[in-house]
Amino acid sequence: MRSVPLFPPRFFCSWVTAWVKTLSRWAGTDRILVEEFNDNWDKIDTALKGNADGVAALQTALASCGNCKIVYGTYTGNGKYGKDNPNQLTFDGNPLFVIIKGSIGSAPTLGIQAMRGWYTAYTGSADSSTVCHLTWGEHSLSWYNSQSSSDQFNTSDSVYPYIALFATQE
Repeated sequence: MRSVPLFPPRFFCSWVTAWVKTLSRWAGTDRILVEEFNDNWDKIDTALKGNADGVAALQTALASCGNCKIVYGTYTGNGKYGKDNPNQLTFDGNPLFVIIKGSIGSAPTLGIQAMRGWYTAYTGSADSSTVCHLTWGEHSLSWYNSQSSSDQFNTSDSVYPYIALFATQE
């Protein structure tokens, strides 16, 4: 009996090549022994089961990764601004990231991008007049701007779209 690889190594990664080399190979004139034949099938079955178990474990792990819950909506401004008149969005969970865009029809570049843990956000340029002060509640985000209702994204009767991202565990 001689041992030769079934396939050239360049087609498979090294562990496959090493595993294939453990299988018995016979020349056309060799007498096939039942024990060696059955041993090969046992090795193949073990390898396939190990692969299936690995795939199942990855699928289970992947089910809770890379996804998020997305909530979106709009609110209508009331014209008020400042520390005593903050805007607030309330959610069913704890948002990780919230984006509030300028009123519908305004310049598409304006917006508030707020990540949990951030306490300020600029609504336009990095000018101090455009800064919004953020407050994160258990299920909410509040913000205000000291200069104007437009920089607070609260112009009277303007409609503002928002989107919030949540971790899948919530």
